[in-house]
Amino acid sequence: MRFQVGSKKLDLKEKELQGYLSNRLGRKVRLTSLKKIGEGFHNAGFLLSFKAGRKEERLVMRVVRGDIGWGHDYLGDRAAVLLLQHRLFNTAPKGTCCKSVDVAAISNSGQILSIGDTVEFFDLVEEVTDKQGKPYAEDLFRIARERTLKEKDLRRCDALVNYLARLHAQKKHNPILYTRHIRDLIGHGEMLMGVIDTYPDIRSMDFTSPKEIERIEVKAVEWRNKIKFMSHRLSRIHGDFHPFGNIRFREDDSVMALDLAREEFGEPADDVSCLSINYIFFSVWHYGEFADPFKTLFNRFIEGYIRATNDQEMLRAIPPFYAFRGLVVTHPHYYPDMEHGKRRLMLNFILNVLSDEKFEVSKVNEYLTHNP
Repeated sequence: MRFQVGSKKLDLKEKELQGYLSNRLGRKVRLTSLKKIGEGFHNAGFLLSFKAGRKEERLVMRVVRGDIGWGHDYLGDRAAVLLLQHRLFNTAPKGTCCKSVDVAAISNSGQILSIGDTVEFFDLVEEVTDKQGKPYAEDLFRIARERTLKEKDLRRCDALVNYLARLHAQKKHNPILYTRHIRDLIGHGEMLMGVIDTYPDIRSMDFTSPKEIERIEVKAVEWRNKIKFMSHRLSRIHGDFHPFGNIRFREDDSVMALDLAREEFGEPADDVSCLSINYIFFSVWHYGEFADPFKTLFNRFIEGYIRATNDQEMLRAIPPFYAFRGLVVTHPHYYPDMEHGKRRLMLNFILNVLSDEKFEVSKVNEYLTHNP
């Protein structure tokens, strides 16, 4: 059986559907028809008719569309919608709503997997130990202590450039996904505003104020409207390309990049900002200023990335991503012992970068020290 939801065609085995219904309903079922009854912006509906003994029964099969936005772009988004609605239908005040029978998944082979009774999901992945790859943060801590660079440090910086250049070379034409990534940058629970909302009570912070945080949020929204139409830039991204475990190096200096997160496709500046902010942050954290050897690594990484990708335009998209990543590395929960003055430098960086027309590589010290 083949049916269509938006622009997507799905295959379903009739015997599989009958077996699933029989198992779920606890009685033998014979399918008589599957007919599309409507499609809107969010969902498509199909009337599923079947016989259980002599009795004719009907259920509506609802499938969430993933081709026109609304935050339903990825399979996990659509699963989340249906699982939430399954619970809401079945916990609504008595007599006010129809019941939801189950939530099920269709596999590539046309099989059906019941997930309606799920209370949690889990993921099984291979174990990665320090023998297989050590966190890049260990290199950065050593560099901070020794205040010098080894040849290995330059090779590894170049390897990170090459990893991102290869990853970002995978392009996709989908303006909806690009707009979503820029929207999520501002409002997602793990991104800019979500990070702010996990700070301790900002009203009692000694390095910022509610008014200043509001300025950052307002400027970030302004930046959203500057860049959200740059959908020609949509690329495969990592999504959380930081050195504290997610980036690891094997003994041969090859890269392991774990915990790809949030979005499959988005703005390349997300990954560039995520790593490069750490060169600035480690320098400020350990020295109270942006200085060598981290300045050398920062310049080498940014300039190397632009050479490898020929993407000068990235500098016009990166300011709000630096604001998000800057708020992460300034977070009092993550770095509770960081001194007031150093947090203040990072807040300056955020506000000054957001106030510029584009990010200027040569102005990092000015961004840090200028009173915004």
